[in-house]
Amino acid sequence: MQVYVMPILVALLVCFLLATILTFPWTVYQYRKHGYFSFWKTMLILSFIFYGLSAFFLVIFPIPSVRNNCVSIDAGAKFIQSRPFQFIRDITRETGFHWSVPSSYIDLLTTRAFYQMFFNVLLLFPLGVYLRYFFKSKAKWLYATLIGFGVSLFFEITQLTALYGLFKCPYRIFDVDDLLTNTTGTLLGFLLAPMFLVLIPSREILNEQSNFFNNQRRATFGAQLIEVLLNIIFTRVITNFIFGLLKSPGIFVEEIIFAIVFFVLMVVVPVVWKGNTIGSAIVRMKLLPEKGNWLGSLSRRYFIVYIPMLCSALSKIFSNNMGEDLLANLFTIGVVLLTSLLWFIIFCHIVIRWIKKDKAPYFNRYSRIEAVRITREK
Repeated sequence: MQVYVMPILVALLVCFLLATILTFPWTVYQYRKHGYFSFWKTMLILSFIFYGLSAFFLVIFPIPSVRNNCVSIDAGAKFIQSRPFQFIRDITRETGFHWSVPSSYIDLLTTRAFYQMFFNVLLLFPLGVYLRYFFKSKAKWLYATLIGFGVSLFFEITQLTALYGLFKCPYRIFDVDDLLTNTTGTLLGFLLAPMFLVLIPSREILNEQSNFFNNQRRATFGAQLIEVLLNIIFTRVITNFIFGLLKSPGIFVEEIIFAIVFFVLMVVVPVVWKGNTIGSAIVRMKLLPEKGNWLGSLSRRYFIVYIPMLCSALSKIFSNNMGEDLLANLFTIGVVLLTSLLWFIIFCHIVIRWIKKDKAPYFNRYSRIEAVRITREK
């Protein structure tokens, strides 16, 4: 069982690392292209990546401990099994199983050959389910079968070439039965897919959802959050660059630089660029202040967003200057606690208002700024 569990755990770890690295870029891409974040599209892609990694790792693991693995392979070992349905002969040889004797069926559960055949069918069964979701029609069963055969052939060639020359000698054989059982698994998954897809929105529903958001004038709640977050990230990058050019100016100077750069990106740039910040341009969004009061609305928005970060900066400055004065230390602790409470309240407020489907986050609502989508047609 460890032979099957270990590759899946490795795939889970790799999938988690990829998700950690790519979640934010993928989110930005979703908002840029569709104007909203599709949970089901994300879960389908993530699950397919996890499945693909699991299937591949199940094929290649366990790998040899050294690259020159030829010494551990018996002389005269064969690396190709070209006889179709050899697994049936192996099952018959290992047990007293016979098709005409139902009482012998229980013996299948004790044979290595049966388990190998069963797991080979199961290996590409999910691929058939994914292909059915993609093709939508059961009439494409032949295409699914050919794709399953191609994937299985890729696996077998990977094994025969010892990971394409990474190791000196093959450590698994090219088995024709694997091609047959893998391809059968793909076909079965394709035919039985409706049993598993009943709880997943169809592609038509997801496309209708995309069209709905593409036709909306107002930017979504999430897109407006991403716009501000992108501006904060760009501000921090620019600040670190400027700070690096100076000779240890101190935290206080760093925070002043951050405040100035952030003001430029949040106020000056959109005033000059007619409602576009760097973040809004990335997610295809535009800011429209009420009654055309650009400077007033954008400045108010800047201070609303910056106040929590200012509190964090003060907490950092005070914490780095703590000494033996008890009252000063208590004051610093109080500032840190109040800052933490402020961020917690903001976080809870954003989550609650997002769940309640508010049209705009607090910083745009209170500064009377409307965020509108910029579609490709415009």
